[in-house]
Amino acid sequence: MKGLLKYHLYFIGFTVTILFSLWLNLNCPPNYDEAHAWNIARFISPAEIFTLSKTEGHPFLWYYLLMPIAKTNILYPYSLYLLNLIIALASLFLLYRYSPFPVCLKYLITFSAPFLQLYASFARSYTLTIFFLFALLSLYRIRHKKTFLYLLLLLLLANTNLMGIIAALPLGISLFCENLQTSLRCKHFTQSLILTICTALLEIALIFMQFYGYNKDIPTYTPTFASLKTDFNTAFYPLNAHLFFGLTVLSIFLFLKQKSYTAAFFLFSANLLLLSVFVWLYHGCIHHHNFFYIYLIAAYWLKENTGLSAKKQSSLCLLTATAFFLIFNPYNNYKLKDYAYLNSLKTSADFINRIFPSQPQALLILEHFDANIISPYLNPNITLLNQTMTDMSTLKAFEESLYHFYKKINPNHITSYLAHTPNTLLFRSCGEKSYYNNFLRFNKKYQLNAKYCLYSIENKDF
Repeated sequence: MKGLLKYHLYFIGFTVTILFSLWLNLNCPPNYDEAHAWNIARFISPAEIFTLSKTEGHPFLWYYLLMPIAKTNILYPYSLYLLNLIIALASLFLLYRYSPFPVCLKYLITFSAPFLQLYASFARSYTLTIFFLFALLSLYRIRHKKTFLYLLLLLLLANTNLMGIIAALPLGISLFCENLQTSLRCKHFTQSLILTICTALLEIALIFMQFYGYNKDIPTYTPTFASLKTDFNTAFYPLNAHLFFGLTVLSIFLFLKQKSYTAAFFLFSANLLLLSVFVWLYHGCIHHHNFFYIYLIAAYWLKENTGLSAKKQSSLCLLTATAFFLIFNPYNNYKLKDYAYLNSLKTSADFINRIFPSQPQALLILEHFDANIISPYLNPNITLLNQTMTDMSTLKAFEESLYHFYKKINPNHITSYLAHTPNTLLFRSCGEKSYYNNFLRFNKKYQLNAKYCLYSIENKDF
């Protein structure tokens, strides 16, 4: 009992997080983003990941971490969810063990919706970003004693996703300035400065290798300010965008007043970079927008790590208020709202596996989102084809993942393929029993469930 009382934060925080993760994921199949990353890790080689990153927009680390379980497709999707949950719990452990926050604030952060209802159940690289960011903050006080480990964590953080790059940049710049100041005072290059420069050059090389040569034909969507404001209001509910960013600005001024310049620099630069991305490059989703909140936590962690007196911890009231209000955001709807769609694809895969238990069968799926979600559930004898009739387990198909957005379907690809594989079936939403276009005729052959059917494909006789 004494042990339970002593470690109540770990026991209660971990238990509630696990229960919420089970509740949200046990019966809800992975969505497109989760399944797509799994398929990349399953089918693509480690070297090919660097070729694919420029199309996907994500660095290599999450795919590499998935590979040991994805290559065998073992216990999908539960192995995927379990891996993400372990990372989420490890992040909370770092928060509980090493953050200088009072216990009540640690509880509020744990129960705030981004942690409890989103990242702990949404199996993507963003949970990994939080883990490496918290690991860096845990080491911050001894960063000059553990320079190599600190730089390694910075490198790993920067290769999780764009949010990780944005967080790693101001932390890396701060470390570089500190080491440069030490070198100038010593009048020679210190080992820490040399290591910092080498790590920065390595990261630049990795970014260049992964993202140079992006296909500019792929359309991008830059949001209007009104749409961003609506999305921010959703992410920060029951706060709104004005209140949340007002608290952020007040926090920056507070850091400057208390001479916590590293925390002020981190929060200002990270928010500015992330906001610039959303305004000019990419609209983002709720799991991206919530990194404004993650950066706020990190900035206060940095401020408290400067060794300020306990009296000044009263300044944590701004973070405490933010975490408290975010408890009441109903993020569980983020995945559960798509339950019917995701489950219909899973049941479709189960039906297809029963129809074709062992014999080879090719399926044409024109909707790339459907193909990625259904793929991990299918038997190995089922081959999925995209609109260019490319096997969707190949690098070429993944490079064409957004092909359907900016290229029209070329019927010659389909007709020439059918000449060699006439029994190919079309997977699509159920509609009329038979229809045709100028080149092909389609006849309903199997109704998989209320939403999806398989159609035979025949060359149309003119």
